[in-house]
Amino acid sequence: MTDFLRSITAVLLFALLLIVPATATIGLMKVQVAPPGESLLAESWVNASATIQIIPQGPTTFIEGYTFVLSTDLERAVWNVTVMVDGSPAAVIPQSDRYVFINGYLLSYPTNRDVTVSAMIEGMVPDLADRTPFRVMQAEELNNQGKSIGNTEQVIIRNVINTGNGPGGYPAGDGASPVVTVPVSPAVTKACTTSILVPLGIGLAIALLMKKNI
Repeated sequence: MTDFLRSITAVLLFALLLIVPATATIGLMKVQVAPPGESLLAESWVNASATIQIIPQGPTTFIEGYTFVLSTDLERAVWNVTVMVDGSPAAVIPQSDRYVFINGYLLSYPTNRDVTVSAMIEGMVPDLADRTPFRVMQAEELNNQGKSIGNTEQVIIRNVINTGNGPGGYPAGDGASPVVTVPVSPAVTKACTTSILVPLGIGLAIALLMKKNI
């Protein structure tokens, strides 16, 4: 290969590096889950919070055409998400769903800026089989085709404790109290029978005497 071709190849490779955007790296920090522990009771309520650091790998902190997404397996999830720039709130995103989508424009700044996402979530542990893992919180980056960029995925996982009982201690279902059957002893049954037969016999005797005297 001539020096001219080597030079052209080097220029093309350099231009390609400039054209192809570099993804950001996501890092979870300050993770808190309450109640604590690696396993949580099915249908119990959970609060979790985390700070997601956006670590730039290109000319900006985040690619404008990409999307940052938070997701969870918690039911009835309520989010409170804030984009922080240099420690100050830049965008507040409340959401009541299993997903929160943040436009890359809200995260795209010069690399000398410190960009983080503060995420808080409250929700109910799903009613899954005992020891089944579930996502309390997951953060990842999606490209402009909506596909996940695998090396950016960060996730908080816990396991389900499921005893087969609902929150009230009864079998999970409609939440109604169980029907309780109280056994009746033979003595009680005999006493009830006697209390009915004695007045009946007296009444029959009186009727026979009145008939005889007629």
